[in-house]
Amino acid sequence: MARVNPEHVTADMVDAQSFMRLSQRFRVMGVPMTLVNGEEQVVGAVPEGALLEKIRQVAAS
Repeated sequence: MARVNPEHVTADMVDAQSFMRLSQRFRVMGVPMTLVNGEEQVVGAVPEGALLEKIRQVAAS
């Protein structure tokens, strides 16, 4: 998706231990934790297809 629509995709990486307030705000319970549009979380190292499906679900809503 990022390659097809790069203007619609941004990514940031945050060290959960260094930014405890941010970790608490988003209820980070495990890493990696991917937050999609500030709404949906995907925790853990999931297969690429599972992450892509979550992104599609959020984009469709």
